[in-house]
Amino acid sequence: MALPERELRRTARQLALPGWGVEQQERLHGAHVLVIGAGGLGCPAMQSLASAGVGHISVIDDDTVDITNIHRQILFGASDVGRPKVEVAAERLRELQPDITVTALRERLTVANAVALVGSVDLVLDGSDSFTTKYLVADAAEITGTPLVWGTVLRFRGDVCLWADGVGLRDLFPVQPTGDSIPDCATAGVLGATTATIGALMATETIKFLAGLPTRPGRMLSYDALTATTRSFTVVADPQRPRVTSLSADYADAVCAVGPDPQALLDDVRHGRAILLDIREPHEKLLNDSLAHLNPVRLPLSDIFGPGNITRALGDAERVIVHCASGVRSAEFCRKYADLGYEFIDLPGGINGLR
Repeated sequence: MALPERELRRTARQLALPGWGVEQQERLHGAHVLVIGAGGLGCPAMQSLASAGVGHISVIDDDTVDITNIHRQILFGASDVGRPKVEVAAERLRELQPDITVTALRERLTVANAVALVGSVDLVLDGSDSFTTKYLVADAAEITGTPLVWGTVLRFRGDVCLWADGVGLRDLFPVQPTGDSIPDCATAGVLGATTATIGALMATETIKFLAGLPTRPGRMLSYDALTATTRSFTVVADPQRPRVTSLSADYADAVCAVGPDPQALLDDVRHGRAILLDIREPHEKLLNDSLAHLNPVRLPLSDIFGPGNITRALGDAERVIVHCASGVRSAEFCRKYADLGYEFIDLPGGINGLR
């Protein structure tokens, strides 16, 4: 594929790299990458891919830009709030590379469309932030034989790996964890610069693979921003693991459905049969405070130094519905303080799990 003259000029500094020439640049220009999620990882990765000269990027995301996204999702600005992420991302990528083709898919990746989408590209870059999507993408990539660049980030650290040549995510983590196994970014926090670092590393692995440079599938790189250190190890294909040949019927976290009906519990609060206790930290209210109309008792876990704090806050209440962001901390709270004399009931899935 002959490169346009302006693309040659635009990438002139890249063409000067040792071992890199017009052939490698043409490989990038002719490549099609599917990016899962226009978020903290997808945005910096797409910025780097478009700048490097990847000719076709498809991005799938059904969300709109929120003010809380902007500290890490670097393709967006404050004036973009409320707009579909994929539309804004497409505009920014075309500004970076005028000859690029961007396919903006404002939808969710599902069992119904994953194999077709993943199988139609040269490589898939997974910037999603849930186990549900990550295992769906990984299985679709294994079924179709599509190389997968995978990344995660939380707080001050992140991980990057290329899954290809028979090595896949299930060789490292054979079983999909439950959604409450680790906190999400909204609960635990994330340094925006760390997502940019991991996103750039994901883009680098993608560029190397597409350009035909040496890569090491299964080589996991972990980065810690606080100590400015990296470590790595190699994952190999498990000969005892059955290869994935079809998608599961459902990748949703079934554990979230176990327990009382959250809406029924909130109805008890509305009708005075219980009170609501919010144990999240103050900054979490800025992200989601959709239950404020139920006048919850606010008692952040960081302010609890013993049972005395709890009894003073709850007074003579009897039935108490406890919630956090995802249900992890509230479930532990109910277990830990079960002997205080209150009927503590965890709100399954937390406030973020409500629909």
